[in-house]
Amino acid sequence: MPRRTAAQTVRAPAPPPDPKRTVTVSFPVSEPLHIALKVRAAQERTTVRGMMMQGLKALGFDVPDADLTDRRPGRSGRRDAQP
Repeated sequence: MPRRTAAQTVRAPAPPPDPKRTVTVSFPVSEPLHIALKVRAAQERTTVRGMMMQGLKALGFDVPDADLTDRRPGRSGRRDAQP
């Protein structure tokens, strides 16, 4: 029986991505860039994550509104915030 090459292997199509499932994106940056991001985030009273999401939206990516809000308790009007 002849062996199949990788190009000849038939694979089932991947399932469509689940928009409710979250995954983590992580990548290294230089320390000076990290400090600059934290300083800018503090100046804008947001988080580095929030700035990254705004940047992705500015690049044209479909960023859900929920990903643009601050997820820290007490910062976004959530009920579980401490007084």
